[in-house]
Order: sequence, then C-alpha cells, then structure tokens
Amino acid sequence: MTAGISYPSTSELLLEWDRRRPRSQQRELGWSEIGGCERRAGYRLAGTEPSNVGGSVQAVLGTAIHDAVASVLRETAGPNDLAEHAVIFAGIPGTLDRYEADTLTVVDVKTTSSRWLEHIRIHGPSRDHIWQVHGYGGALVADGIRVRHVRIDYIARDTGEEYTWAAPFDPAYLRDALGWLDRVRQSPVDLLPREYEPDGPFCQHCPFLDICWEGGVVGRDPRSVLYVEDPDAARWAQQLWDAKETIKAAKKLEAEAKGALDAIRPNIEGSETVDVGFDVPLKFQVSKGQNRIDTAAVRAEYAAAGAKPPMKRTGPSVTLKFAGDEDGDS
Repeated sequence: MTAGISYPSTSELLLEWDRRRPRSQQRELGWSEIGGCERRAGYRLAGTEPSNVGGSVQAVLGTAIHDAVASVLRETAGPNDLAEHAVIFAGIPGTLDRYEADTLTVVDVKTTSSRWLEHIRIHGPSRDHIWQVHGYGGALVADGIRVRHVRIDYIARDTGEEYTWAAPFDPAYLRDALGWLDRVRQSPVDLLPREYEPDGPFCQHCPFLDICWEGGVVGRDPRSVLYVEDPDAARWAQQLWDAKETIKAAKKLEAEAKGALDAIRPNIEGSETVDVGFDVPLKFQVSKGQNRIDTAAVRAEYAAAGAKPPMKRTGPSVTLKFAGDEDGDS
C-alpha cells in the first residue's frame, strides 16, 4: 500500500456499489416494506429525506444472488414466464423475482442466515414476507395474469442451505396488508410506533435511524426519547414492573417444564432430537463437564503471595431494579 493513501475496504466498496443502484436510491414506499416497521413506512409515505445511508453487506450479498438468478432466468425462462418484473399494486411499486406461467406461481427469493433459516422452518415466514409475495401476485392479477400459488425460496448466505415455503394465493393476505397500509397513511408519522430496537440490525441499517430516534437525553440510551415524548415516570415504572413479573412467571414455567421433560432426556452425549407429539420436536444437547477457572481460589493464591490478580477494566454498567428487589435483573 502506498504511504499516505487510504484505500476503501471490500465491505465499503460493496456498500458504495449498493448505494449507487437505482433501487437503493428509491424514495417511495415499496412492497418489500409493507408489514414491516410502521414508522419507516410513514417516513416513506411522507417523502422524508433519509438521514442515514442505510444498507448492509448482507443485503448486498442478497442482491448479488438475485442478480445471478435473474440473469439465468432471462436465458432459460419460458415465453410467458417473468423475471425481475416491475409491478404496482394499490399504488405501491415492487419488483417480483419471477413468475412461473406453467404453475401460475409467483416466487420471491430471500437470503438469510442459517440460524434465522432454522427459525423460519419452525415458525414460518414473517408477515411482511408473506404480504410482499401476495402484493406481487395481486399486481399480476390486476394486469390480467392468473395466479394460483405463491412461493418464497429462502437460501442461507453462510451455508447455501435452502428452504421453500409455498401456499395457495390468498386475497385475505392482501386485505390485511392494505388495511395496515391504510392505518399508516392515516396516522401522523410521530404517532407511528418504532417497531425495532435502536441498537438492533434493522434500525442500524435503516435510512431513517437518526430521524427516528432523535430527541433523547444526550449521553443516555436512545430510547430515552420515549420518556421525552411521554414523561410519565410512574407509567414507565409500571411497565418495567409488569415486564419483570411476566419474565419471572415465564422463567418459573420454563424451569418447571424443563425439569419435567428431563425425565425423557436421552442418556447420551451430544445432540438428540426427540418427537414428543408437539408441533416442534425437542432437541437435547448433552455435553461433558468442563474444567473452569476457580476465580475464588485464584484470588486467594494471589492474596497469599501479597499480590493482586490482573484485572481488565470494563465500561460503566447500569443496574435498574425496584427498591427491596434483591433478585432484580440488571
């Protein structure tokens, strides 16, 4: 590397490429955002200028997969098939990945992590994914193209593993999506809920991150803006109390169920899946005991030698609990 010259990293180059794409520069609400964060949709509908560049390397990798699939489909698709086809339904634009004319199926492709793919296998696609593919189907139907089925092909970016969710085209999903959209349109943006956490991946990659969470107490948690907007400390304390009581009750139920189910734990080491007749099988993970550092003994030995054990300074921590609650969580 030449002295004095700073070159962008690979991830920075990927993000810059993504920002230059026409779709990344789109300012209007698209079908990929229907059913997601209401406040983000509200900013789109209001024509608010983004405060952040948005985007992520994971999204860029997903775009590359979409482009590769579309490139092949353009060469192999049948005469009535569609690939990377722009649509509009209820005034909302979108681009469907493909339409298979022989089976009358709208297909959307989603990339994810292997961990989240497992979640989808068990719990099914999220609402916004289901509404999105139905929105594409509704657009085709409005254009006189028959649609009988919808499908979402999931592929894990880290493992290449695939999972397919398929269902009949159901206009009820469209009615739900349009009802959601109508509520967002009729609500002032400042009254729309923030659906995600400010330090989570969705907010961190949102083009409206700074606008959405601005106004909080300087140097405090970004969620302090919630108190600024509603300075009712007693109400927030009540919410905290209710949340802790719910967690406490849930932990008791969890411990009770785990204790009962330990009766059927396989007497082996490693991982074992057991079907007990519930919707989701149980998975037991049994591992050998591990030798861990006895910190109390280490401190005692250092003290006996007249020395202090090496310490590593950490950042400040904040603990909030109710007075008299000795079991309060930090």
